[in-house]
Parts: sequence; C-alpha cells; structure tokens
Amino acid sequence: MFIIKSDDCYGLLDMEQHTAYIKNERISIPLNSVFEPGDTIKLRSKTFVILNPDPQFFYRISGRRTQTILPVDAAYIIYTGSINGSKKILESGVGTGNLSYSILNSINASGKLVSVDIDKQNIENARKNVYSLMNPDNWELINGDIKTFKTEELFDTIILDMPEPWECVDNLKNNLKFGGYFITYSPTYNQAEKNVLSLNKNNFTVLETVELIKRNILVRENATRPDNNIIGHTAFITIAVKLNVL
Repeated sequence: MFIIKSDDCYGLLDMEQHTAYIKNERISIPLNSVFEPGDTIKLRSKTFVILNPDPQFFYRISGRRTQTILPVDAAYIIYTGSINGSKKILESGVGTGNLSYSILNSINASGKLVSVDIDKQNIENARKNVYSLMNPDNWELINGDIKTFKTEELFDTIILDMPEPWECVDNLKNNLKFGGYFITYSPTYNQAEKNVLSLNKNNFTVLETVELIKRNILVRENATRPDNNIIGHTAFITIAVKLNVL
C-alpha cells in the first residue's frame, strides 16, 4: 500500500488490488501497472505523487472523527518518550490511530503497543486505518476505561491523550518501570496544571511541559511568505519520569 498526493488531496494506492482510493472514491488502475515511491500517476485528470506509507502522512488519510495528534507532536512524543526497539508502550485515547501508527513504526517485532480506548468506535476506526497500511502482530487494542484498567505488564512509556489524565496516574504508576516516561497530551492550561500536580504527588519528576508551534512557509518566486493557515496551538505535552522512591 502506498500514499498518493496531489496538490489538494491525499489518497491510497493498493497495488495488490490495482485500486486507488481518493476521498471515498474507488478508482481502478490497469492490471499491468507497476509503481514505486517517487513515481507519478494520473487519476481523474490529476497528477499524484506516489509516497511510502510513512507516519507523517497517516493523519491525511485517516479521517477526523476525533482530534488527531499531528506529526509535529507525535514526533516529539516518540523522541522524548524514547520509543524504539523492543520497548513496551501503553497508550490511551487512540482516536484515529495516528500516534499508534507512529509508535508501531518506531518499535520492532519484539516491542509491544497496548492501546486502550473507552469508545468502541475509536478502536474500530484506529484498527481499520492502521491495518490499511500495515499488519502488526505486536499491537493489542482494548475497549475499556483506562481509569480502571488493570494489567500485570510493565511498560517503558505510558501516553495519555484524554480529557482527565491526572485521574489515571495513581492507577497506572505501578505499571511503569522506574525511569520510564509518563506523557500527557492536553489542550488547556488547567489540564496541564492538574497533570503536573498529580505527577508530582505520585513519585514522578516532571522534565518539561511544552507547546509546539509549526508554521509552514509558502515558497513562490519573489513571493515567499508564511502560510495564512497557521496552527497556533494543538496541546500541551508533559513529560515525566518515574522515580525509584522507597
């Protein structure tokens, strides 16, 4: 499966099915067609560039039933949460599966991602979106309430993208390894404050709370300028480490 991009939209190209999908439209392509990333293809009078199914494009084709963690935030979470190799990750608030897909692309087959969401439709949407691009054997999807979630597993990183993550810290802290990362993703100042206060009370040290602003630049000859459609705020990301306190 490949991602395809024109000037104004993204889609999918399934070489096995000889089919392209653009804005819910299914378009057949010739059976003898062979394409690779970097090639172009013409569909419905538009020229599309063929791209690898990399995490940065996931949110473009996954729909927007819920607020999506954008690539700039997902990349920072992956980096600061040391998500790689054989790490075990727990996340809650899967939404469209954007962060899930980024995590699954960052860990190897020995790693594991457990995704918990109280909304069954979110679980199904995330599963559909991710499995349209990959078939992970190390992803466990659970329809449940993270506030009361119980497991014997220990995780290297826990990530919460939900309305009241501070209410989950006490329940989840014993499932995080000492030195492991606890990350919250919240859109408002008062949520970020409650997250930090709760983490401080539960034997964590908060490394930072950040807001990432990304400004795209329109590059045109003699008319290069910032894009008018600036995303001024997405969420506050808090990164904390679990302390080994006896």
